[in-house]
Amino acid sequence: MKKPAIPAAEPGAAETDIGSRLKWIRKARNMTITELALLANVSAGAISQIERNLTNPTVRVLEQLRLVLKVPLTAFLEQNETALRGAEHYVRRQAERPRFNVGKRGIAKEMLSPSGDHDLQFMFINIPPGVRSDEMLMGNGEKAGIVITGELTLEIDGDSTRLLPGDSFQFKSHLPHNILNHSDSEAQVLWIMHIPSEHHL
Repeated sequence: MKKPAIPAAEPGAAETDIGSRLKWIRKARNMTITELALLANVSAGAISQIERNLTNPTVRVLEQLRLVLKVPLTAFLEQNETALRGAEHYVRRQAERPRFNVGKRGIAKEMLSPSGDHDLQFMFINIPPGVRSDEMLMGNGEKAGIVITGELTLEIDGDSTRLLPGDSFQFKSHLPHNILNHSDSEAQVLWIMHIPSEHHL
């Protein structure tokens, strides 16, 4: 019997239905919420809330879940990877960018990497005024970015610096780090990270 397709977001949708995709993938693996929770080191209650779209997971939680389920991060953000041919396989069209909220502070991310499993990922991150990013994914690798609009404070290993539009940065991702929007307007940053899956903390 043919399995139903993972629910797909409408092109250009404001928010991706991560919960439905997570539930579909978990059931396709014949796993209970309790089993997934134990293997991913995420509480069963948190997974249940994510599946019912009652809470927005952090990228760190999504990474823990995807590693156990053996799927790329984009599997939570869109339907199964389309079998595109030629150069289209490597392209993410603007109208097809998955958009999703992470954590509880109103931070929104827009995936720019094309579908599939990639060690290098990049995205736009929109950070509301006065908000500090939630749990950051750490591990052996590097992170980098450039401020597109607004102002941000970059905190790395106990030090901090103010970033203005056009300022760029790059650092080893095992260092404790965070981003704070210290201003009274939304900020957007182009965020790039390379953290091989086996090195996630």
